[in-house]
Amino acid sequence: MSPDQARLMATVEHHLQAGRPLEAQDVLVRIAAAIPDEPRVWWAQATLAQMAGDKATVERALRRVAELDKTDPLAPTALGEFLYEEGREADAAAAWREAHARNPRFVSGTASLAQYLISSGDAAGAIAVLDTSLKGKPDPSFLTLRASAYGRLGDTAAEMKDYEAAVIASNVDPVSLHNLAMAQGNAGLLDQAEATIRKAIARQPKSAAFAQALGQTLLSRDAFAEAQEAFEDAVRLDPTNPGIHRDLSQLIWMRTGDVQAATARLDEALAGLSDSDSAPLLVVKAKLLEYAGDLFAARALLVPAAERPGAPNYLLCAASQVILSSDPIKAAILAAQAVVTAPNDTFGLATLAQAQLAAGDIGGAEATAEKIRKLDLNDQHGVALLATAWRLKGDERYRALYDYDAFVSAGFIETPAGWHSLDAYLVDLKTALERLHGLKAHPIGQTLRGGTQTNVQLERSGDPAIQAFFKAIDAPIRAYIARLAEGDDAMRGRPRGDGYRLSGSWSVRLTPGGHHVDHLHHSGWISSAFYVSLPPSVTAQGDEGSLRFGHPGTDTKPALEAEFRVKPQPGLLVLFPSYMWHGTESFGGDEPRLTIAFDVVPA
Repeated sequence: MSPDQARLMATVEHHLQAGRPLEAQDVLVRIAAAIPDEPRVWWAQATLAQMAGDKATVERALRRVAELDKTDPLAPTALGEFLYEEGREADAAAAWREAHARNPRFVSGTASLAQYLISSGDAAGAIAVLDTSLKGKPDPSFLTLRASAYGRLGDTAAEMKDYEAAVIASNVDPVSLHNLAMAQGNAGLLDQAEATIRKAIARQPKSAAFAQALGQTLLSRDAFAEAQEAFEDAVRLDPTNPGIHRDLSQLIWMRTGDVQAATARLDEALAGLSDSDSAPLLVVKAKLLEYAGDLFAARALLVPAAERPGAPNYLLCAASQVILSSDPIKAAILAAQAVVTAPNDTFGLATLAQAQLAAGDIGGAEATAEKIRKLDLNDQHGVALLATAWRLKGDERYRALYDYDAFVSAGFIETPAGWHSLDAYLVDLKTALERLHGLKAHPIGQTLRGGTQTNVQLERSGDPAIQAFFKAIDAPIRAYIARLAEGDDAMRGRPRGDGYRLSGSWSVRLTPGGHHVDHLHHSGWISSAFYVSLPPSVTAQGDEGSLRFGHPGTDTKPALEAEFRVKPQPGLLVLFPSYMWHGTESFGGDEPRLTIAFDVVPA
């Protein structure tokens, strides 16, 4: 490039930075013919095309830059970002792989590739990529991503090691401390997690995110009053953050059962927001109202907001869900608008499929559910919705998925070592679990109504009785997996290796009159119910408190009934596919029902 051409090119770039595309185009035309193989010319072409919305030219220009300079990772990285935004994920990954191959230490390209691999379920592939990038000097960004990948694989030791290394490599950066604290909390190392997040706060005291993380850690420790104080601090630092308001309002609700107290800070924040800015907090408040039993108030909040021009897809989905039973046609219209806004969002597609089932559009629901399956083969909600459509249309493929004889297993666990009988063990297990049920109301966004749910992952507990439970269920889980025949359906066809891992475990204490609404477990493979203690009303003859299968957790036209039930008994472990609709019948009397549940995924 001659000095004159360099000056002209600088002028083009100056016009682009100043937002003057016409002036930039005028100058670019003068030099493009003279230096057609200059990468800066094609970068400018890509920028101009982006401004004009000419996507074909954007892609062509970025590919040309990558061809002209085969060492620079920036062009393939930018190409990958463009392709990803266009929904061409495989093409985007190929571009990022090229950027990584050119320079494994280039953060943007490698990070984008690793994040894509992790999100698409290939955590092992992400680790292989990051291993290459981490040869030599440690990089906190790469270490953090690799830690996340190890976490997806359930390798807690490797995950923690990388998060700790990232803290050192970042010179004790507060964000790295925050990441480590979250990992420690997930691993059940709650004392360490609290100490770590307090170190982050000491370095950055005005971070709402750190205050929220402290609240979440304290909540996991059942330090409810201190957790509420931390969430209050976070709200003061970030008064309109919907995630913080969700945590605070839910905790107040679970501690008190008082809707007015739970929504007080939400109302204060909403009073200062315009209609266009209020959507995130409206959804938080409406969800709380819905789970507290005031569906009418939730509808009154969401529907008018969803009808405003430019309503975001998450608001459209939330409004669709609350009117599903009262106006399925309008629910379908709102959900369809959400899907237009975000066509690859599986949550929006699931909301649309539910509305289609409620409106009687079985063919539409089937097609929508199949889209979910194409986007995420392991999305259990997509499987359940597709199966429901098949059941409604009499498709024989339904029964292959809802084969209760093959897929629902119920049996008593063996008495754990150290106890002389199963009954004696269950007494100690009940005592250990009841210490964890210190709240008054059910959580928001969960399936129980009338009771409480624990906040910590039980497999991380140090209590001997709880530890013994997870040893006792190992053999039944392995036997269940071993009995699965080969096949290509969502249950039998899932790739599985030599073992399994738990992807969550919790305890539920239902009070008389309580129940679980019909639901599924979105991210599981095998789900469970284990009965620790039961009231006489459940153990007596009849269906009170029984575990039922096949009754959809969404409205359908025509309505569908439960097909199969399991009678609970103390010490009984039930295993079943995570996509199966299941719920419980309510029960009476004056004694609670105490259970443990967990999800299993392939190792």
